[in-house]
Amino acid sequence: MKKVIFGIFAHPDDEAFGPAGTLLKLTSEGYDLHLILLTDGEGGVNIDDVPDLRGTRLAEWQAAAKLLGASSTHALHYPDGGLKGIPQDKLTEIVTEIITDRLARYPEVPEISFMTFEPNGLTGHHDHIAASQLTTHMAAEFSAKEVWYFCLDSTQAPLDDTAYYEPRAREDSYITDRVDVAEFLDSIYRIIDTHRSQRQDGAKRKALGKERLSTECFHIER
Repeated sequence: MKKVIFGIFAHPDDEAFGPAGTLLKLTSEGYDLHLILLTDGEGGVNIDDVPDLRGTRLAEWQAAAKLLGASSTHALHYPDGGLKGIPQDKLTEIVTEIITDRLARYPEVPEISFMTFEPNGLTGHHDHIAASQLTTHMAAEFSAKEVWYFCLDSTQAPLDDTAYYEPRAREDSYITDRVDVAEFLDSIYRIIDTHRSQRQDGAKRKALGKERLSTECFHIER
């Protein structure tokens, strides 16, 4: 049976600075990856003062998606920082249409999984939380086999003294799976570097070092 995974994320670099290694591992194992992007990331930093940050970040996302081996990409163009104000039923309707259309292209119903950030949005960002909530709803709607919630452990982010919009670790009891992605490190670095406009955040991610980047943590609901 064909396996597919839908990655639903809020911003153009979320999967690149997050579970890129696991997505690479899954596509290398034969999964079809379909990426759904909720915002264009126009609210990100603009250190190069580019005239069209929205377009720049979308182009970076498309380039990263190609490196990830994505079978399809779908950008919804909702306002960066504004997902909290979008009615859930509106998000649900358009994403349901996308997923239904992709699944209809398979000769047989595939095995379906989803991936997103953990329910606290990894950083507490409202857009991340909205994407996570939406993914949970979609997984139930389409009877997914698995939902992969990307998270950080205490070696990748602190458990205490974290403020809003900073990386937040999850306790070991929450983490169900640790994926070894060491063999994909070179590709992970290339994918991170694709998001040149957000290279300050990319540098923070790479600063974790090869040992910590070699493992990606998830809470997987099966």
